[in-house]
Amino acid sequence: MMCRKMTGAPRHIAGQVDIAERAIAELVRDAVKSCYGVVGIGSTTSRRLPARLPGPWHRQPIAITVNGGRISVTIPIIVQYGTPIATVARNVIQTVDFQLRNSLGLDVERVDVRVSGLRHEAADGNPEL
Repeated sequence: MMCRKMTGAPRHIAGQVDIAERAIAELVRDAVKSCYGVVGIGSTTSRRLPARLPGPWHRQPIAITVNGGRISVTIPIIVQYGTPIATVARNVIQTVDFQLRNSLGLDVERVDVRVSGLRHEAADGNPEL
């Protein structure tokens, strides 16, 4: 294997990069998972059974809109009971904004967080919704 050292100005090659909405959602999901106080993504309002199943981080509705190189995201989250909800939501907004800007290089128009539920812990440590 041989590497050539580039001299002079870098060459610009025309092309386009398309990022799938699924990849963006995965990036957002990972950012949200890292935030203190968030125990799931999605809604607990319609039916309680799916929210009790393992894996509250998978296949939940994250709305993503890209318009003119600017991205908007709406994330429904479930917050741990007893944590300051406004602080958790602000942390999610800042974390997602940072990850999208740094990973994708897109301007972030807005990050909306909807707290769709609280999760309580029972005396035995199992979650109760």
